[in-house]
Amino acid sequence: MNTVLYFQSKSKTSAPEKLAGVREILDKKRMHVQVIEELPTRNLLAELASFWQPVGAIVDCGGEYNELDVSIFARMKTVFFGHNPDTLPRTCLQVIHDQAATARLAARALLETGFNAFAFVHYQERRAWSEARRKAFCDALRLNGMKCSVFRPTETSAGGVRRMNALRRFLESLPKPCAVFAANDKTGEQVLSAARMSGLDVPNDIAVIGVDNFEPICEHTTPPLSSVEPDFRLGGETAALMLLTAAMSKGRFRGSRIQTFGPLHIVRRASSRLLRRNDQHVADAIDLIRREACCGLRSSRVAALFPCSRRMADIRFAKATGHSILAEIHAVQLDRAKQLLKNNNMPLKAISDFCGFVNSNSLRKFFRKETGMSMSRWRASIKAVAR
Repeated sequence: MNTVLYFQSKSKTSAPEKLAGVREILDKKRMHVQVIEELPTRNLLAELASFWQPVGAIVDCGGEYNELDVSIFARMKTVFFGHNPDTLPRTCLQVIHDQAATARLAARALLETGFNAFAFVHYQERRAWSEARRKAFCDALRLNGMKCSVFRPTETSAGGVRRMNALRRFLESLPKPCAVFAANDKTGEQVLSAARMSGLDVPNDIAVIGVDNFEPICEHTTPPLSSVEPDFRLGGETAALMLLTAAMSKGRFRGSRIQTFGPLHIVRRASSRLLRRNDQHVADAIDLIRREACCGLRSSRVAALFPCSRRMADIRFAKATGHSILAEIHAVQLDRAKQLLKNNNMPLKAISDFCGFVNSNSLRKFFRKETGMSMSRWRASIKAVAR
């Protein structure tokens, strides 16, 4: 069986979906994907090549792989996934995240909050992708007549305690309310921690969106972190297809040597779900939903809190929050289901009772529709990335 070497960074933020995309394509060709979670060296690569006689390699260049010596792959057909394109020879095959598209999507979502103040928080270390997201985010705001404050990584704030203290001072100095785009979910987690230590209300003082939708982070912050989810699976599929094309081409590779993948959508959680403070009926509705969404609450009961028709109640609610009453109920139910799924001792059939569903089949259909996967698969994926 033909083999492809897949070098994977120990950073697991996006690893499962990338690898799933690679396997989706290569499995159809009955090719084996050998995963190596070790920084490739010249000697290691030579030994692996001798052992497997691979068709080629895909290198996921996250984390420590950013400083990889790519020259060691000169004799092997290779696709570099997520490497800084400015540091690679033009002859290299690359798949990169469309940072600008992701930043623009975040900008649109944060502009919809109605806030007039915005900020971008860089990753704690200098990274090309963080700078690309900052530039595109600031450009999008400038296009809409808005300015953006920026928290940059510096020598004095790179360390944990120093960075958090500097970040606290930065958040406290911002005009309120302020919408914050964090470079990634790890950065978003730091923003939320700093906001909490400074006594800032999230999302009413500071609304926050990160990038990656890495659920072990996003689902465990206080409050849960909204995040742009890149289409990592598409990125993996693209890398596999590029490698197959390169392997089949006898001469020069035809087509673009740099392929991109963009954002899939924004997963909205409590860190950016806000409402207009001047609508007390909406505030009361939100409070009721957060208390009783998982107790069989119906949207008609929520709409009854408004001194108007049910249709007008939904319009007022959507104007204040950006989505319908039913969507808010579903969001709370989905959050609860995910929390319960993390408990491996709780049977799937029992979870529906704690989420306000009539039976387990209703929850299963709802969960698959909202997440694109079954409850058991989601539970397995969370367990895998947490290892």
